[in-house]
Amino acid sequence: MERPDPILKERLFGLTNSEGNHGEDVKEYYFYLDSTPTHSYMKYLYKYPQQEFPYRTLVETNGRRSREDLEHELLDTGVFDADRYFDVFVEYAKGDPEDLLIRVSVHNRGPETAEIHLLPTLWFRNTWSWKRAQASPRYKS
Repeated sequence: MERPDPILKERLFGLTNSEGNHGEDVKEYYFYLDSTPTHSYMKYLYKYPQQEFPYRTLVETNGRRSREDLEHELLDTGVFDADRYFDVFVEYAKGDPEDLLIRVSVHNRGPETAEIHLLPTLWFRNTWSWKRAQASPRYKS
């Protein structure tokens, strides 16, 4: 099966100051759903369209508009018109300062079966090389 989006999405897509008619702007739909005051639990929702993400359309259309015009948003491109998208939920929970649990769940909101590939990425700050007695992080699935 051919992938509908040829770009591997690593982060939220946005326009820079020179690309947007109203300055820098993220052109994605994401929502912070829940969080404790200490951030020991957090829940996030990302809406990902099943068709190719309209990077070029967003850049070109916003680049042609003046500051007096409305911004061209992701909804304006039509990628959500047929309700074919994924809801990607990401939950973080801390058992203690050294124990972080992450759960990613994806729900197909479209009328047909659709494929999505997830490549979760973890980043660690390398503090274990500063002190010989400090252990490096461990990952368990």
